[in-house]
Amino acid sequence: MSDSSTPGRPAMDNKLRTFAGWAVTLVLATVVVVGLVIGDSAPQDRVDALGSRIKCPVCQGEAIGDSPSETARAMVEIVAEKVAAGETDGQIVNYFTARFGDGILLDPPFAGRTLLVWLLPVAAVAGGIWMILRRRRQPVTTGSEHD
Repeated sequence: MSDSSTPGRPAMDNKLRTFAGWAVTLVLATVVVVGLVIGDSAPQDRVDALGSRIKCPVCQGEAIGDSPSETARAMVEIVAEKVAAGETDGQIVNYFTARFGDGILLDPPFAGRTLLVWLLPVAAVAGGIWMILRRRRQPVTTGSEHD
């Protein structure tokens, strides 16, 4: 036999190896997640992220980062200038909402007039669930009961 371990120990060695493998995997995954969360993003990454949040005023529901229009390109250049100047994402978004209103954002804020945009789908789903549950509770009647 080529097994150099003593009887009774292979099971423990396998358990220890498995545990060590999972521990190393968990540590590496934690390092990657923490690095992604707190790591500095490159300026172009920020420009791309902001460009995907701001709607092109010329195109129908398209982000400025994806739009081929001259207006969208000019807006992306403004975003890039503001990122290079050290402005925060919030300041840049506020710059555009001050000029165009909340409608310039592809994901409107959860406040004020746009509150209905967020709450109506939830209310519709809740109403649908309520109707389904109400129908399930009603007894089924057949025509033979009336004879």
